[in-house]
Amino acid sequence: MMSFISGPFMFFPRGRVGTSPRVQRFPLHIYKRKRGAPREAPKNKRYENPFPPHMSDGFSMDDIVLLVGNSGSFMTKIDGGMFHMRSPRGALDTGKLLGRSPGDTVKIGSVEFTLLRPDILDHLENLDRGAQIILPKDSSRMVLELGLSPGSRVVEGGAGSGALSMAILNAISPDGELVTYDIRKDHLERTAGNVERAGLSGIWKGVVGDVCIDVRERGVDAFVVDIPNPELAVDAAASSLRAGGRFCSYVPTFNQMERAAGALRRKGFRNVGGFELLERGFSIKEGATRPVTEILAHTGFIVRARWMGSP
Repeated sequence: MMSFISGPFMFFPRGRVGTSPRVQRFPLHIYKRKRGAPREAPKNKRYENPFPPHMSDGFSMDDIVLLVGNSGSFMTKIDGGMFHMRSPRGALDTGKLLGRSPGDTVKIGSVEFTLLRPDILDHLENLDRGAQIILPKDSSRMVLELGLSPGSRVVEGGAGSGALSMAILNAISPDGELVTYDIRKDHLERTAGNVERAGLSGIWKGVVGDVCIDVRERGVDAFVVDIPNPELAVDAAASSLRAGGRFCSYVPTFNQMERAAGALRRKGFRNVGGFELLERGFSIKEGATRPVTEILAHTGFIVRARWMGSP
């Protein structure tokens, strides 16, 4: 059994960016800080090729392929094995996809599928889920509120299933850095698998630790938490952020939003505010376009603020 007394553990996914993982046999390098050693996290590993394959390049071994049909889409890995489907029933020899290009078609049973390289939305839709995820309607706005761009350095608290992590990584790639803290190892392992499958593992690092007390990164551009008590992470955020860096938290209740906003103001953060996003779709038919009956309403509140460098 591993002990967490001596400090946080750090997980580094293997493989270079742009390759796909063996999701069920995910290998992890585990870093444990020795007693008395400096508490600064080791530098993130860099890879020879920090860019994933171009979206129009031909498929090669270990690539992830999106198969798009009229009734749905599926993702599979080219590993030379068989890909089995229940609906429609059939099987595909993934080795036969080698050398094929995005836009080509294949048949599984009697159904034709178009081959594509999955983008970030495809990966989010096919996420290996455990904990409840932050949906794209919220994560995309949080990326904007955090002011993220390629090269940004970010600290995240609460991994969940990695949906927010992947949205952040997509925004800061190819040379940013995201360090995700979570007290649950299983959440980090699930996130690590999802992140590597999306080809973003080279700029991600997972730490088993408490984002409220274990963060040692300094001068970061953004600090974001999805935890039950975000007010407890405000001191850590102030110590970690550069002047002008931005903070966001995601909470489901009014009380949590109030506590987070109050703690941010007391600490000296500026531009403190909170909001929620509601998404209403439309049924679009010629001569009969109307709103759909059900809307994607309350999922969570976003609290945002900016650190000025001193109270």
